[in-house]
Amino acid sequence: MIVSTVSHFKQTPAVATEIADKIGATRPAAFDISAGCAGFGYGLTLAKGMVVEGSAEYVLVIGVERLSDLTDLEDRATAFLFGDGAGAVVVGPAKEPRIGPTVWGSEGDKSETIKQTVPWTDYRDGAVERFPAITQEGQAVFRWAVFEMAKVAQQALDAAGITADELDVFIPHQANMRIIDSMVKTLKLPEHVTVARDVETTGNTSAASIPLAMERLLATGQAKSGDTALVIGFGAGLVYAATVVTLP
Repeated sequence: MIVSTVSHFKQTPAVATEIADKIGATRPAAFDISAGCAGFGYGLTLAKGMVVEGSAEYVLVIGVERLSDLTDLEDRATAFLFGDGAGAVVVGPAKEPRIGPTVWGSEGDKSETIKQTVPWTDYRDGAVERFPAITQEGQAVFRWAVFEMAKVAQQALDAAGITADELDVFIPHQANMRIIDSMVKTLKLPEHVTVARDVETTGNTSAASIPLAMERLLATGQAKSGDTALVIGFGAGLVYAATVVTLP
């Protein structure tokens, strides 16, 4: 189960140290996952697997991005979208499963829809002067997110054995408001389902967006401990991961 959450707009070590101090972790195994906007979902799934098979009792999963380092402020299509942030959860043992099956995957044939403006090697070798930045094909990403990721979200509900009517909270990757609202419509979520719209104040923080949105919902009382939530991350790669969780 997810036993606690925390969110910050600061670098990973600060978040890791804060939570590690709380749980008394010393010299834990540590590694990075590079899965862009789906990174938190990938980390959550790996953490669940480690707890279930016994290689770890508690796992700290941090979703973090400093997208300001990779944002071209002259690109009017992307400069206003991105934000920096970090959010984390602690995953530990529970008597009943609190993290459902994960529906995840990748579509490498669409990798050109979200990419860097120039390769790191060109910048390193001096072939270009401008620092590599994120660029994307907005309409292609929108169509993929709304139609294909709604299917993945539905698959996650089916894998968990629940219907949209049994859902309390929907926490999608905070890509932009239009995508979120369109996914809600496509999934035909009932009005009682609380929908995270953290993007309004934090921007698109990629791997940090789901834990940040989760923490805000809990902190503001829009969601409560024990609620059933559908979470889905999707983006660069293109990669995606969706699962149903019980909120801490």
